[in-house]
Amino acid sequence: MLTILKLITSSLLVLSALQQIFTKDTWAFIQNVNLIFHEAGHVIFIFFGETLYILGGSILEITIPLIVTVHFVWTKQFFSAAVTCWWLATALLSVSIYASDARERVLPLITNDISTHDWFNLLNNHNLLKYDDVIGFIFWGLALGSTFMIIFFVSKDKDVLRISSRDT
Repeated sequence: MLTILKLITSSLLVLSALQQIFTKDTWAFIQNVNLIFHEAGHVIFIFFGETLYILGGSILEITIPLIVTVHFVWTKQFFSAAVTCWWLATALLSVSIYASDARERVLPLITNDISTHDWFNLLNNHNLLKYDDVIGFIFWGLALGSTFMIIFFVSKDKDVLRISSRDT
């Protein structure tokens, strides 16, 4: 029964991630979690110069779910790693959307001030603004890759392996 629940849950996570990735529309509850880590990243990286200060939000937003996923893989908790791959996919998608918005700057920011747009400032400072969509697409592709990792880690889960070995 646990195996069936894991398969159903992981299937729903994959579908959810794909829906968010292809519509570029993230769920508010996970977006708020990601936003907390994003803003904390600016505070943590404030001492490392302007570039890392600006980039620190996106770095931490991605790094926290990545660290949690790596922990679960390291401890062979593969179903948990699959779940956190969903979280990582949402963080990568969020950064993708934000980076792609650098030239347009139409996303609502918590400051309500477009001059504080991280990716605009970062790319503009380094004369890379014309590549905002390319950078966004790279993060989009990484979000898609993280979604496929959900399937990979579920396939490594001992409960799922046990049910498939019964079938042979």
